[in-house]
Amino acid sequence: MNLNLQNQVASLANLLNQKNYQQVISSADALLKQHPKADVLFHLKALALKNSGSLEAAVLSFQQCLELNPKQPEVLNNLGNTYKLLQQYDLAIANYEQALKVNPNFVEAKRNLVLAYQEDNQLIKALAIAEEILASNPQDVSALTSKANLLKALDRYQEAINVYQQVLTLNPRYVNALHNLGLTYKLLEDHQSALACFKQASQLAPQVAEIDFSLANTYFEINQYPLAEQSYWAAINKKPLYVDVHSTLNEFYWQLGKHQEFGKSYQLVLDKMPNSPELVTAYVQQLFAAGADQQAKAVLAKASDQGKHYQLTALAAKVAIVDGNAGLAADHYKHSLALKFDVDNALDFAEFLIKQGEYYQALEMIEKVELIQPYHQLNLGFKSLCWRLLGDERYHWLCDYQRFIKPYQLPVPQGYDNLPQYLAVLENTLLSMHDKVHEPLKQTLKNGTQTPGRLLHKPVQVIQELKHSLTQVVHQYVSELPDDPNHPLLKRKSNNIQFSGSWSVKLRPNGFHVNHVHPDGWLSSAFYIKVPDFSQFPQKSEHAGAIKFGESGIALGEREVVERIISPKAGQLVLFPSYVWHGTYGFNGDDSIFRMTSPFDVIPV
Repeated sequence: MNLNLQNQVASLANLLNQKNYQQVISSADALLKQHPKADVLFHLKALALKNSGSLEAAVLSFQQCLELNPKQPEVLNNLGNTYKLLQQYDLAIANYEQALKVNPNFVEAKRNLVLAYQEDNQLIKALAIAEEILASNPQDVSALTSKANLLKALDRYQEAINVYQQVLTLNPRYVNALHNLGLTYKLLEDHQSALACFKQASQLAPQVAEIDFSLANTYFEINQYPLAEQSYWAAINKKPLYVDVHSTLNEFYWQLGKHQEFGKSYQLVLDKMPNSPELVTAYVQQLFAAGADQQAKAVLAKASDQGKHYQLTALAAKVAIVDGNAGLAADHYKHSLALKFDVDNALDFAEFLIKQGEYYQALEMIEKVELIQPYHQLNLGFKSLCWRLLGDERYHWLCDYQRFIKPYQLPVPQGYDNLPQYLAVLENTLLSMHDKVHEPLKQTLKNGTQTPGRLLHKPVQVIQELKHSLTQVVHQYVSELPDDPNHPLLKRKSNNIQFSGSWSVKLRPNGFHVNHVHPDGWLSSAFYIKVPDFSQFPQKSEHAGAIKFGESGIALGEREVVERIISPKAGQLVLFPSYVWHGTYGFNGDDSIFRMTSPFDVIPV
């Protein structure tokens, strides 16, 4: 590299550090016309593109750099980081691994590989790389924290606690470890230890809103609602554009029936900071979920970045659908995805295309999502709909309602004479947890309540007995599945399983679950704790309270079909693939009756 080019590269590096990304891009392009084989210019341009959010263009520039000089571990690492941002974890992992082949001692690439494996739910592989870093430096606080985070994700909570405490012995003021230690205690339902960690972390870092958020969520779980509300607002005051806090606070108001407070946090911040597309997006989404379509339209109409921001453009598509303008909706979705390919928006577009009868176009969108998230269960659910509506035989191969949907009776836990005795104890325990007024906004139940937190992780004897018995049934179900390396359900068969979600639902008369899938699961189930005698009341359907499979949640009218119906009894559970569409029939009765279930999701580890 000649001296003049060296000086120009140094100047570009300074501009990059100063975040003058557009100037770096334009200057690099001009220099590449003179020096087309200067790989460092492609690298600098790629970094500027990545930092400015043009991820696909950044990938191309990184690749051009590597074509000129493939043995550059830093470039491979940066390309991996870009793929990670694009949620293309297999490609991210491949580039980190290639960087380590060039330089086996490249610790930064190892750290990023840990994160990519973790994001891709390959937790055991991530843990192995973290251990590899620690083998060279046992007191690497960052690697120790990653190890503890992975142990927490693997539900190995006591081990995680031990490692977090090891980190805090090395660095007592390491707020990240202290905060995560509190989150681990919270997962164990040790709320007092969690609160102690959060309060200590808050003293060390009083301006960190994330700690207030954790305090609020913990207070919410133990029904200390005034303290929860106070902590949510503390987080918003410190970080006004903290979208997750706004969303959770307004969910909090909704479930407690404080509808007069619903939306106020958004309004207060947007009055002062109107140019926040992320906050507008969250507000509009919650308004749509609450059925306030006209208010949602009014809020969106005030947004100045419509057409420039991918989320606002996608929401404009939803408004066009509400207004009955399908052509405009399609244009908005296409424009949104051109601005940024977001999986959730792509799935919304796929749903729209299915409703319009454009099944092949929907399948094209579904295939694009598969490249990023091959096991996204809603995506598979939409694929099943397209295949059925096109008369494709693969529909039956994918869903096989007789083979893959199985009812079981729960094994009686030790210490109980019979199942009804156990169910009575479990019911009384769960009733105390159903203390909200309304169902969560974005959940599928209507006219009922749902418990917060992860039910099967609660250190309550009767719940741990339930978890043990459910685990037995899940293992039996998995052992009965056939082998097929090409099937999205069967190729993930594993005896190592994890309950990724668990909760309890109490449905009142006229309550039901709208048809849905479980997007983040592999296997899903509903365990029936209390099923009233529906014959005591006049019912609209002979299937009152039953669970149905096959009918989608996107209201296809005459194109819908119910493939299977199961009328469960107390003590039964039904296991099925998480991508299979399912819902329930409502039931009538007086205020004295209710139906209680304990649904859950399982994923392979």
